[in-house]
Amino acid sequence: MWFEHGVILCGAFLGAVSSGSAGFAFALIGTAIWMHVLPPREVVTLVVLCSLLLNLALVWRLRQDVRPARLWPFLAGGAIGVPAGVAALATVNPRWLRAAVGSLLILYSLWRLGRSTSPVLRFTPRLGRFLDGAIGMIGGFLGGATSLNGLIPTLWCGLRGWSKREQRGVFQPYILIIHAVTLAWLGGVGAITRATLVHFAHSLPALALGGFVGLRIYDLVEEPGFQRLVLGLFLLSGGVLLFRG
Repeated sequence: MWFEHGVILCGAFLGAVSSGSAGFAFALIGTAIWMHVLPPREVVTLVVLCSLLLNLALVWRLRQDVRPARLWPFLAGGAIGVPAGVAALATVNPRWLRAAVGSLLILYSLWRLGRSTSPVLRFTPRLGRFLDGAIGMIGGFLGGATSLNGLIPTLWCGLRGWSKREQRGVFQPYILIIHAVTLAWLGGVGAITRATLVHFAHSLPALALGGFVGLRIYDLVEEPGFQRLVLGLFLLSGGVLLFRG
């Protein structure tokens, strides 16, 4: 009992630290820890509940950095990708998708870490919005099929050459909204049990503390440090995905 409670608190705290500091990876870290003490169905539901609450708080904290004109192409693409991803659950092996995304993250991180300067992709405004929408659609598809809605948009925002505040102003609300859309399409509300609500209530202090610590890290690190933090989480996420796959 106490061991299970401790593992749940640990997963909530570490996942919240990663989300607070870099903006993503809560689901991967929480799942990797909670899967040792909870059944898979409850892990998924608990991750969704905690991630929605945490990202809601983070978006409110970072609301001044949210620019709707930059965000809407991602959301429009994500709204198309989510139902396609949910439909693909019946035909596509999610383990293959996770392994493919994990390999991409590891290769990208190693490539970026081996460069002295960060590459920047520049487009005309119209082409940029189109490609942002395409990336949002890919993220929505992966969210519907595997719950990995934030990884590819986060990677893309870094390649666009945006500052850490501009990046968080895009992928933080994107993760929140697409996660909620995915939950609605999956009908996840029916999966919420009394035990899940009890575990969710127990995890709230750890979520709050982890989110606070993560935001302090985010406020303290400069741009190069933020980029290294994101790349480090990409490497960790890629390794977790390959291990799980």
